[in-house]
Amino acid sequence: MNTRHLEPDCTIPCQARGNPWAAEGCGASHPLAIQHRIARFDCSPPNPGESESSALRILFVTAAYLPMSIGGVELHVANLARVMRERGHEPAVFTRGADPKCAEFSLERTTHDAVPVFRLDYKFSDCKDFGGIVANSRIRAEFERVLGEFAPDVVHVHHLTCLSTDLIDAAKDRGIPVVMTLHDFWMGCPRGQRMTPDLELCHDIDLERCVPCLTKMWSGWFGVGRDGPQVASEDRQRRDLEQLRSYHAWIGERLAQVDVLVTPSDSSRRIFGRQLATNPAFGRRGFRVENIRMIENGLDLAAFRKVERRAHERFRFGFLGTVLPTKGVHVLLEAFLALDGDAELHVHGEAPPWHEVTGYGDRLRARAVAAGERGSRVHFHGRYEAAQVPGILAELDCLVVPSLWFEAFCLTLREGFLGDVPVIVSDLGAMAEAIVTGEEALTFPPGDGGELRRRMEEVLRTGSLRERLIRSRKHVRSIEDNAAELLAVYREQTRGEVPA
Repeated sequence: MNTRHLEPDCTIPCQARGNPWAAEGCGASHPLAIQHRIARFDCSPPNPGESESSALRILFVTAAYLPMSIGGVELHVANLARVMRERGHEPAVFTRGADPKCAEFSLERTTHDAVPVFRLDYKFSDCKDFGGIVANSRIRAEFERVLGEFAPDVVHVHHLTCLSTDLIDAAKDRGIPVVMTLHDFWMGCPRGQRMTPDLELCHDIDLERCVPCLTKMWSGWFGVGRDGPQVASEDRQRRDLEQLRSYHAWIGERLAQVDVLVTPSDSSRRIFGRQLATNPAFGRRGFRVENIRMIENGLDLAAFRKVERRAHERFRFGFLGTVLPTKGVHVLLEAFLALDGDAELHVHGEAPPWHEVTGYGDRLRARAVAAGERGSRVHFHGRYEAAQVPGILAELDCLVVPSLWFEAFCLTLREGFLGDVPVIVSDLGAMAEAIVTGEEALTFPPGDGGELRRRMEEVLRTGSLRERLIRSRKHVRSIEDNAAELLAVYREQTRGEVPA
């Protein structure tokens, strides 16, 4: 998930060790106030043609939600729900909670910003094998209760991790159209980011490679941990591959039922296109990558207005987001520690476990301490709220987005654009796709700390470069425009129209 904060209890218990970063073991700020230069900026009022009688009941499904969890998907869903409600529609959210005071599978009915929220408590008490993370009959039964109670016209699935993939079946069995946005790669990669514990990217799914990767995460569900040493290694490998083939067939059948599959970038659309093109469930439908619609996520542009930048004695580089190995914070830290120049590094974000990996944030802090005086200029600020983002960006002179995985959208990059901060970003996936003219940001090869250091020194030393990056024209879509396009999709499906 493209997240800023992950609910700690959403991580399924797992075990492993590996990569040392992926396992335990003088410039002044720009003086101008924010001035938006946005290619697409639609904050139009509700469509006067939308009457109350045409209002839609929309059920959003997501693995976590505000206020317990604050991540990119959660914020996106909340903003969509707000805009849909402002335009006269009736949104609601079905999500998962993990409150230790709540009984397992209890269903809480509450509201957030006047939007009904159905929060199902689930802490994996009945999860005994790999199949348990993919489908759960009790979660489906509770979801069916919500479908009966809320009676949606359309279900829009945003994430099913920690829930059950056959929630899609539950909606389709009732004749309810299903739209699904693929915000990361979890529907096909149980790690979600197409990246191994050793931080190697998987451009395509190779089951032979998946087995050792997933064994590190769930050692009791694969290999010797499941079968015991008495089973020959060849037999264990065969059983592991059979289990993964069954998993991919199941995922393919679920996705094949979705009426409209959406990705927020062309990069992730191509990645999913390659995955689904070889899936028998999609082969029977004559699947083409063009069947997946690219609908770019929108942001709340109004939140970044009237934010004054603040000058500081020492130049400030910054990182915003969830502090995970896949986000490349260690690459940024090493580049900063080797930097030739007078600067500070400010890291904003919580460091939750990443599957079997724990202690990443502690290792980053220890490395900074070990670096002596230079390391004393590294500041770890911890978790922040979405409303704080414009103010945090106003304190920075350069935002660095050093992600090692593809990123399905990259919210933080767009926030940097809106915050009028020079940005340095990995030249990969959806991040590279967001650089349309080549003038919006500086890029560097993902994981290349030496090249990142050189880009940082360029920005630090060259005021004219900073000015050019700030003033360059950028594309950031509004949440209102995004909601309008999705609403057209919902209308199309509820009217039974066949997409062109």
